[in-house]
Amino acid sequence: PPQNPPKPPFFPRPGKRLAPSVYLLPPPAEELSGPRRTLSLTCLVRGFFPESLDVQWQKDQENLGNPNSGNNSGNSGVQTS
Repeated sequence: PPQNPPKPPFFPRPGKRLAPSVYLLPPPAEELSGPRRTLSLTCLVRGFFPESLDVQWQKDQENLGNPNSGNNSGNSGVQTS
């Protein structure tokens, strides 16, 4: 399996630490009514400090794919059935 590159050192920024609010958004209605067997899930993470975080999708408490790290939005591209 491919190895994740080492993470750069983390130096916490000063300020009050805020836990994130996490929202799992449902698939679009057109995906639910369509013939495809795959659906899109969106995880929205907001309201946290400091800005850096790791987000991982899990199924049955097992990590799926590689973590999506950083302070920008992104798509991990994880698919499961």
